[in-house]
Amino acid sequence: MAESKYGAPIEIGLARHAPKKDTPKNSGGEYEVADQQVDVEAAEGGIEQFTRELIERLDVAPAGTIMALEPSNIERAKETRNLIKDKLTELLADRDDIEMVEIGQERRAAETLVERINAEPDKKFVITDIRDTELIGFNKEETQVKVLNKWKTIFAGNEDLIGKLRAAHPGEIAELQEEIAAAGIDLKGNELHPQEFGTTPEEVAMRLYRWMQIMKRIGEKHFPNRPLILEGISHNIRADFTMLALLDEDISLESINRVLGGKFREPLERSSVSFAADGHVEVAYRKERKLYSPEEFSNLLARIKKNARTRKEEWQDMRETTL
Repeated sequence: MAESKYGAPIEIGLARHAPKKDTPKNSGGEYEVADQQVDVEAAEGGIEQFTRELIERLDVAPAGTIMALEPSNIERAKETRNLIKDKLTELLADRDDIEMVEIGQERRAAETLVERINAEPDKKFVITDIRDTELIGFNKEETQVKVLNKWKTIFAGNEDLIGKLRAAHPGEIAELQEEIAAAGIDLKGNELHPQEFGTTPEEVAMRLYRWMQIMKRIGEKHFPNRPLILEGISHNIRADFTMLALLDEDISLESINRVLGGKFREPLERSSVSFAADGHVEVAYRKERKLYSPEEFSNLLARIKKNARTRKEEWQDMRETTL
């Protein structure tokens, strides 16, 4: 049988970090989202369930599957990965069919490990120390993060409203104002400025998809023809913007309410993008499933880029209107 030009199947999971200590940084109610840590006690049950599901995913995966865990650069995502790693160590203690390994920082040792993994084509491995990445996280000095802190303070910690504000089109501002009022917050429509975030929801989605491409390419380079499950630990709003875009939805107040039920993902909630050996791509999140041919998926990515340009123009008009 001829080898597929698309290689072995690759599933890329995207999960939110574990529950965080979601409290203001001071008595004035101001938030600093980059510094919020995992609430280890609150996370315990969710971490065990999430880790058991990872193991179940490996159990039903083809022989030789390799799983890797990569967190965002934000501390709570790295904490989450470490909690998962500890739970994997506990739950896999009596298993010899799945081996946990670390790449490490030294190049030759990493190359030796890759060679050993490739020398055992039927064994399953979990790589637990892939270096954290800003592509699925954020830089705390970015404009979008400073604006996020501002609105989290105004919205008294309500991140669903923050995501909706960032995604709202001009024609949706009045409806959003009503939702905000229903939450007990008194703001006028002319006080709501999505353009303050600077980076559009579509640009956020393309950034996370770029991480998927990089992970896929690295996996294929080092472990050719091995099935891969690559798990990213990210954040709620950016992960859900990405999934809406990859489900071929316009990122908007309307789609957040219709597709997501008005709520961004919960701690440790997971979505996935699977690249099949025949080139088809399946996007799965909650009850939503979309299957694309290679050509259809390529066209989807082009639409997302076009939507980003359209949003930039929309935001520019909004800036000029508020001058």
